[in-house]
Amino acid sequence: MRALPILFSAFAAPLLLPAQDAAQAETAAITAKDLIVKGGDLMYVLVFLSLVAVMLVLYYCLTLRRGVLAPAKFIRAAQDAAEAGDWEQLQELAAKDGSLAAKAVLAAVQERENGLEGARQAMEEEGARQTSLLWGRLQYLMDVASIAPMVGLLGTVWGMMVSFLALDTQLAMANKVSNLTSGVSQAMFTTFGGLVIAIFSLAAYALFRGRLNRLAAQVEGECKSVLRRFRKA
Repeated sequence: MRALPILFSAFAAPLLLPAQDAAQAETAAITAKDLIVKGGDLMYVLVFLSLVAVMLVLYYCLTLRRGVLAPAKFIRAAQDAAEAGDWEQLQELAAKDGSLAAKAVLAAVQERENGLEGARQAMEEEGARQTSLLWGRLQYLMDVASIAPMVGLLGTVWGMMVSFLALDTQLAMANKVSNLTSGVSQAMFTTFGGLVIAIFSLAAYALFRGRLNRLAAQVEGECKSVLRRFRKA
């Protein structure tokens, strides 16, 4: 008797394999267009959120760089002016440059009447303020990561509502089945789209969060090196 399940598996396996291959082929044939069309109108909202996430990532790649936040050319010129003890030249250099380091140095120059300690404190406060602005911009990516799953969940609830309403109508069985599968597919596709966008946004946020922490520390060190030149002058 124990041999019967084994024999059944041996004879049934060749019959099941074509069906499994067909199902896998059908799944692999799903395209991005199918996801958008079968996911319903909420998929267009998810497409918009995905474009926002991609644009934010490109923007951060271009702006969250040491060459943008603390240009080497400006740092060298500011250090030379500090060694010469020329506050006016340093102020002119910082006013012309719009980088984070330049704004911090400019704040220090404007507080030079309070001595180097007052200038250092003003530099740290301005640097912290500019860094907080960068953190606020980076938070937009986290907002996308939070909104996308909620939109996907809304699509899931909406799809299940469509499915249950299809069963409660007086339509023919074939139409009921069609509406039922349409609602279920909409529920699954919107959930899938929302999770994909959220995972991408969270991963990108974690990457840029680490980069911003490193850049903030580097910019702070560069700015303090300018004031140290005044002490040596």
